[in-house]
Amino acid sequence: MQNFRKSLGLGMGALALLGASLGASVADDHGKTAKRYEGLNVPDRLGQQFPDFGRMPSPGVYDGRVFRLSQDYPRKKPNMKKDKAIQKILKIDFKEDWYAYAMAVRDYVFEGNAHANDIENSFNLEDNKVRNWYHIPWQHYGPNGREGFHGLTKEGPILKQMLAPEQVTPSYAYAVGFYNEPGGYTIGQVWPTPAYPDLSYMKAGNGFPIGTVVGKVLFTTLGADEVPYLEDPVSWNAYIYNGDIPGNTGKQCNQNQPECQSVTTVNLIQMDIMVRDPRADDTGGWVFGTFVYNGTLGNDNKWDNMIPVGMMWGNDPDYRMSSNNATPTKTIINPELKETVINQRMVDGKPELPPSHLGWGGRLNGPVDNPNSSCMSCHSTSQYPTVSAIMPFLNEPPVSIPAVGTEAPDDWMLWFRNVQCTTPFNPGEAVSLDYSLQLSQGINNYMTALTNREDGLFAYEYWYSSDNAGNKPGEDDTPNEKKTYPVLRGAN
Repeated sequence: MQNFRKSLGLGMGALALLGASLGASVADDHGKTAKRYEGLNVPDRLGQQFPDFGRMPSPGVYDGRVFRLSQDYPRKKPNMKKDKAIQKILKIDFKEDWYAYAMAVRDYVFEGNAHANDIENSFNLEDNKVRNWYHIPWQHYGPNGREGFHGLTKEGPILKQMLAPEQVTPSYAYAVGFYNEPGGYTIGQVWPTPAYPDLSYMKAGNGFPIGTVVGKVLFTTLGADEVPYLEDPVSWNAYIYNGDIPGNTGKQCNQNQPECQSVTTVNLIQMDIMVRDPRADDTGGWVFGTFVYNGTLGNDNKWDNMIPVGMMWGNDPDYRMSSNNATPTKTIINPELKETVINQRMVDGKPELPPSHLGWGGRLNGPVDNPNSSCMSCHSTSQYPTVSAIMPFLNEPPVSIPAVGTEAPDDWMLWFRNVQCTTPFNPGEAVSLDYSLQLSQGINNYMTALTNREDGLFAYEYWYSSDNAGNKPGEDDTPNEKKTYPVLRGAN
């Protein structure tokens, strides 16, 4: 990892590019950017590209195909009105015909990515001949960073019986996410060069364009012996920590060391989607969906076994009654929710959806997500700096999970607001990253790497509120020091 940091040429002036004196527009190339910030310590020559991954057996130990970060971000905002596939999705009523909407987005993500006869080479984005997809950089860094087979990052914990009553082994999920062309455009505005991020585009109130689609596939080392619906799985090779592999007797540690990791098989369990849909503007601007792999359906094309858990387009902020179903034997659907819908379809007399814990109060969450949160709740915290934790019980001081059958207090419900896209979770304390937790994590990783390399602290690690006249950047007053949080799925 040290070599990665050196190759990026991270200079002391790079953090100044994030400050309050940012220019009004993002440069089209490094030369223009360097001119805008003439006098700062901007390197004359940048690394050619972002690192692809951070964890992998050494070359020579493994010499096969590896993950390649898709990072040729569009310089011009795409005209999605000419994209027939997106326009088809945006014409489906996501409230009245939610299942058709979810499946249309699933098929859009799968097209050119999911190969029925070549599963191991699926979602190598450089192979897609239908449309361009992009990854967010700086997910390679740190012990949870990208492994080299498929770019999987280590996600949150999978507790015992969280997936099924037969599940006796705790583990962790591993995942890789990707954005379509309008999403790639915004990524390129935040990361105009591999040397530094630039928040001016987001700070100006911009976000992801209408028609942005985000996909994320999530895997587990668990199999059908503990999770029955994972029979006949979609499987990949991956470089995984020994402690997350059932029965592995190798060294147990969460450090990027060869003796702590092994090449093993992981099974697809979940897929998440996000769509920037203007019809959801009243409740935040994004439509979320999550899917679960149900191999018991027995479809010839295994990817067709990925079926919707449900969709949500708001957090139902007026519904406060606390409930969860952390170890599900059946799916408990809350009929009081107006902005979440859950799959109740029957196939051959059986529920299409395996027993699922869902999220807090019955809101939408996937099988490897925390049952005391929701898709939209977590993503609404995306901002820089990350001055609020991704979930209330991970905050400091922590907000206790409300007892089942009681009404949640106001401090808990802060995480279940309908936060408007491009609006920070903590107004006046951070810049919104428009529901993209990967953007948050990438910038956090960059800051950690830069701090470690320079063996010091940087002014931008301390947030200066624009509403506090005594703490404006450039003045000598004591800064408003804020705790920041890692962007990780957490356990209660």
